[in-house]
Amino acid sequence: MVRWGIIGLGRIADSEIAPAISASPQGVLHGVVSRDQGRADAFAQRHGAARALTSFDELLAEPAVDAVYIATPNALHADQVVAAARAGKQVLCDKPLALSVADARRAIAACEEAGVKLGITFQTRFHDNFSRFRELIQDGSLGEIRVVQVEMSSGRTLLKGWRTDPALAGLGTINNIGVHAFDLIRYLLGTEVTEVTALTGHEEGLAPETLALVLLRYGTDVLAYVNVNQSVAYPQADITVYGTKGRVVGRSCTRMNMSGTLAIVSEAGETTLETASYDAYKSAVMAFEQAITAGREPSPSGLDGLRSVELTTAIAESLSEGRTMAVTASLR
Repeated sequence: MVRWGIIGLGRIADSEIAPAISASPQGVLHGVVSRDQGRADAFAQRHGAARALTSFDELLAEPAVDAVYIATPNALHADQVVAAARAGKQVLCDKPLALSVADARRAIAACEEAGVKLGITFQTRFHDNFSRFRELIQDGSLGEIRVVQVEMSSGRTLLKGWRTDPALAGLGTINNIGVHAFDLIRYLLGTEVTEVTALTGHEEGLAPETLALVLLRYGTDVLAYVNVNQSVAYPQADITVYGTKGRVVGRSCTRMNMSGTLAIVSEAGETTLETASYDAYKSAVMAFEQAITAGREPSPSGLDGLRSVELTTAIAESLSEGRTMAVTASLR
């Protein structure tokens, strides 16, 4: 049994993570933390947590807590991961792991030193049949991959709260949504991004971007185009992967709580697989719990979180300098 604590009682913690813990045969929610005692009490009552606290340190001192889920503003993640690791807690951190490469490395080092697991909620990996999608790419069924196109959007849901503050959020829709697209491409291809170019769009009165168009090169041969935004109505949630021997076209499949299809065209013929993302967070939580009990590295891991921060750092540099930036993965 994995006994959980949650800090940061926002929408995803409430609608996805806490229910996923409750639904897992291995998990139980023990304690929750909010700066507002009333909010903590209400959350604990909704989800059956034994403790409702206003202090993260108090949660970390609880012997009954084995693992923590961190869903606070982005700028707080690294320090809270370090604190949890030093308290001997396993850590599942919402993306991004940190707002700088140095802080991401520091968070990973703290978990390694403490001998605890570090996972990141890139739940898009757990959409139905995406593991099969990955197999098709990596077993050569599509030939050599040449182009990937991804669109992810929450619709016209403009930034609000702490997400409008660059000091707390870092980037805007790129950190909110785009990091899932980038991790998905990396997961499917099994290779690293080497260079990136980005353009962004902004809404009046908001500092962080609400629209990003990003071009990426993965390995030496694969080019990718990503459109992530929170600014348009009725967006598509699609992905297309083109190879020299076939393609996969995914419709209504890149965002959470959707049903869609993966249409495969190759030398073997045409096949359509159903895909859905209703249980993606549950699958992500259960996979992390299984990694803990089996003593293996989680997927997505802290290293996956570091790779994401390295990429978003290069994207920010591309935006600042107006040019294509090389992305160099650290040796760890």
